[in-house]
Amino acid sequence: MAGENRKFIKELENESGLMLNNLKSIKEEILRYFEKLYASPSGEPWRVEGLDCSPISGESASRLESPFTEEEISKAIFQLDRDKASGPVGFTIAVFQDCWKVIKEDLVRVFAEFHRSGIINQSTNTSFIVLLPKKSMSKRISDYRPISLITSLYKVIAKVLARRLRGVLHETIHSTQGAFVQGRQILDVVLIANEIVDEKRRSGEEGVVFKIDFEKAYDHVSWGFLDHVLEMKGFSPRWSKWMRGCLSSVSFAVLVNGNTKGWVKASIGLRQGDPSSIFLFTIVADVLSRMLLRAEERNVLEGFRVGRNRTRVSHLQFADDTIFFSSTREKDMMTLKSVLLVFGHISGLKVNLDKSNIYSINLEQNHFSRLAEMLDCKASGWPILYLGLPLGGNPKACGFWDPVMERISRRLDG
Repeated sequence: MAGENRKFIKELENESGLMLNNLKSIKEEILRYFEKLYASPSGEPWRVEGLDCSPISGESASRLESPFTEEEISKAIFQLDRDKASGPVGFTIAVFQDCWKVIKEDLVRVFAEFHRSGIINQSTNTSFIVLLPKKSMSKRISDYRPISLITSLYKVIAKVLARRLRGVLHETIHSTQGAFVQGRQILDVVLIANEIVDEKRRSGEEGVVFKIDFEKAYDHVSWGFLDHVLEMKGFSPRWSKWMRGCLSSVSFAVLVNGNTKGWVKASIGLRQGDPSSIFLFTIVADVLSRMLLRAEERNVLEGFRVGRNRTRVSHLQFADDTIFFSSTREKDMMTLKSVLLVFGHISGLKVNLDKSNIYSINLEQNHFSRLAEMLDCKASGWPILYLGLPLGGNPKACGFWDPVMERISRRLDG
């Protein structure tokens, strides 16, 4: 019951600072917000040249666009959560699972038509946007996390595509990315980050760790840039057409206190709740890795030297959680900032520097403060939470695990 009360929006502060307290004005304000959020900027999409993007093999590209089979449709359906909230149509995945033998021939025909045309019917791709509060006292729309409730039929289509896509990501996503790639786990990223920080501290060498915050990460992905990246990574025109068909056919209605308002047509962004979004985001985010690696090759970005072989490490990624390891040279800070600004401009994934943090290792305070000022970010202290676990502290110290315990407690409280 407490969780339900938190989700009920009684009042909302608009962009002018005026507090709205009636349902009609609250719904109109939320709708205006999402119309603005999902509107693409004018101009042609940017292209990047000269990066080694590790394209997938021709065999993999062909396999991705092969005809859909009854078996893979069935596997996708039975892997989905049967009782998860449904979108506008109202049928849950449980209906598809329980009635599989009855509806399977119709579903196979739906997939055959999508394979041929790459088009998804708009009624199949309608969504409700539900706002989940990020904190107990949520007053602004930015204090809420938008989640898309999509139709079960679209969810099945997206799940089949996501399963295919996941099977080839290991060919094209750099090893610095630990998310949603077969054979890579979140714990690996946390352990590697802790080892890097611990070794740097013990060496006595100076360094900084920079943890960035992407502004509305999934919501701002440029579709034009995604098309370009898929092409660079060896995906076929048909596959790219399927991805664009999934994105461009979507329309949203906002769901506020059980009432709907809409519809909004998007021209940018990936939906949180769409099974394919996490993989498409990973593909886009990989370009940032490639840009940083290119900067390393040109010796304009140093990173940390770790291990017996003094391997150079400049960053680690887990989906939109990105952490950088840098020398304390001011030119390295400016290079890193420039790379982030350029990547944000071409991809839509802009870094919110106000919410990003820099951390010092063996560094004099005045120098540390100057670097934070150069990056326009906060100078913060250790330990920090990275992917939900502590980084950079003493695990034997009192209070080291307190942030983790607090998060678990909040989850249990709903």
